[in-house]
Amino acid sequence: MRKIISTLTIFIVLSMCFSCNTVKGWVHHEKKDTNTQTTSSQETTKVPTREDYIQNLQQIIKNEIKTTMSADKNYVYRKRPYYWKNYSVYNNTEGPFEIDVQETDTKSKPYIAKIQLEKTIYYTKLHNNRRDAEEDTNFIRSKGKETLTYELRNGQWIKIGSLFIPEQTEKKIGDTWTAIKEEELQKEQPEEPKEGWFKRIRSWIF
Repeated sequence: MRKIISTLTIFIVLSMCFSCNTVKGWVHHEKKDTNTQTTSSQETTKVPTREDYIQNLQQIIKNEIKTTMSADKNYVYRKRPYYWKNYSVYNNTEGPFEIDVQETDTKSKPYIAKIQLEKTIYYTKLHNNRRDAEEDTNFIRSKGKETLTYELRNGQWIKIGSLFIPEQTEKKIGDTWTAIKEEELQKEQPEEPKEGWFKRIRSWIF
């Protein structure tokens, strides 16, 4: 009888030790999971810094330039009543770009950024029909600076403006690019009786 009682006592003690170790293991495992979740949560909720936003905008500009320069140079544009061809080339295509970032007083739009790029636009004169525009290989080029304006809205950069100001306009005569004046350029365009219409057409290209 004493042997039976001793055996049962040993069995109960062993069972309690095993249960304690199991509980400790569960508690340790739960603490480990909790620590992991806390670390993961901190990483997920990391707030982007000003530098993070600038780096993101650097890549956006780079992608936009690549998209612009990959456009078909022989594509014919149409704006009633005219047809023409044009394409653009940027001096700096890889960056880094000089970005002027200013803070605002609006939480939903905390930053506004301006980027100035050296750009050359090639374009033909305007034509009254598509075939003439397709066959025209005499491009005029305008060199100048383009200013892009972006606004950070709810964590995303949105382009809100683009302004190109030509500094020099040239026409290729033979193998040489020769500077031409606005008056000379306008003489080559189709006649248009409405005053100021030509400048409006130029705005389509620039």
